[in-house]
Amino acid sequence: MTIEQGAAEADVRIRAGRLPWMLVLLAGGVALLNAAVEMTRGQFWALLIFVGCLLVAEGLWIRSFGVVLTPEFVKVRGIVRRSIPWRDVQAVIRFDQLGVRRVALILESGEPVNLRAPESTWGLGRAAYERDYQGMGQWWLAHRGESWRPVRPEAPRPTEQD
Repeated sequence: MTIEQGAAEADVRIRAGRLPWMLVLLAGGVALLNAAVEMTRGQFWALLIFVGCLLVAEGLWIRSFGVVLTPEFVKVRGIVRRSIPWRDVQAVIRFDQLGVRRVALILESGEPVNLRAPESTWGLGRAAYERDYQGMGQWWLAHRGESWRPVRPEAPRPTEQD
């Protein structure tokens, strides 16, 4: 769904990219496959089954991460889930973190809220990332409300001299 189609007040969902959750899921599958091979040899396999199941569960959990854009709130679905009113958002910015391009929301308090989606890892999925980033910025501008005002930094206070 494009932002223009979403402007009719439907919620817009941005999910985590495929690469992060697929790599973890693949690692879990390899661990489970190794456990099956080790089982036939009579070697240690219980630890591999445990690790494999843990990685598969984590991959499926990461798949649920994302952002839901509603007319009143941005709903962040990550490790911690929260709803943030658009009027509290001061900026939608992008940043790089260890080869991963991500998006953050800057709140009135100055607190950054790093989002798990959209993201582009090592340049993969860059077009979808750019589309989603630009769409989030447009959505914020369209839904922040008439009462929204930028928070201005406080003027520097004069220092007291003895």
